[in-house]
Amino acid sequence: MRSLAPDTDVRLSYVDHTRPSISQALDAVAEQASSAVVLPLLLSAASHSKGDIPGSIAAARTRHRGLTVSYGRVLGPHPLLIDALQQRLTDSGVELDSALVLASAGSADPESNAEVAKVARLLWEVRPGGPVEVGFASATTPTVSHALSRLRRLGYEQIAVAAYFLAPGQFLDGVKAAAIGPAGVAAADTVTVTEPLADTDAVARLVLDRYAEALAGQARMNCDCCMYRAPWPGHEQRVGQHQVPHAHPAERR
Repeated sequence: MRSLAPDTDVRLSYVDHTRPSISQALDAVAEQASSAVVLPLLLSAASHSKGDIPGSIAAARTRHRGLTVSYGRVLGPHPLLIDALQQRLTDSGVELDSALVLASAGSADPESNAEVAKVARLLWEVRPGGPVEVGFASATTPTVSHALSRLRRLGYEQIAVAAYFLAPGQFLDGVKAAAIGPAGVAAADTVTVTEPLADTDAVARLVLDRYAEALAGQARMNCDCCMYRAPWPGHEQRVGQHQVPHAHPAERR
């Protein structure tokens, strides 16, 4: 992003695990500027984008009355992400007729999981060869192992796993372990796992598009199916739930 928009002050922050937290980053901005745009580097909308980040922004606005903060949309679904997935599949030498598992982080939010299924369908639209199944790395089913098993039962021998993650980490490690399977390393000969989307040009361009939207006040989100609005089974208590950021380890006293 810095190379694509050299006149833009681009800073990092993290929702969890490492420094700086969103609050720390906004505090630093407030010492030098009167406005900021917060962009969620997330592939789908769930608790982080709906509660944790807005809560941190609201708290920063309270601490810094002169600071104006705009909030952008999550990244997906978007054609540029499909382009990035395609690029990673091509980089890994995956044939067009290979069966695919789109591996993503799962969520307690039904809408977020449904968005991943949407991405799987869009990926199939540009690769209408083998099927594209969804597999989740956490929180919900089907798991990546379940998706791989289903494709094998359907008779597919050449299977690839498209890693729908922005960076390496625990989720991707689990996906790679599932691809190897209980049979051991030999099973990896027929299952290719792509690299995460990371800093592909498509992702960087998409973040800058979201930045332009937020600056123009056009970051409108479709929240009709959000679990904080619609009483999905098992999540009815979340409708209208007050949203607050979770505790970032860097801010614990």
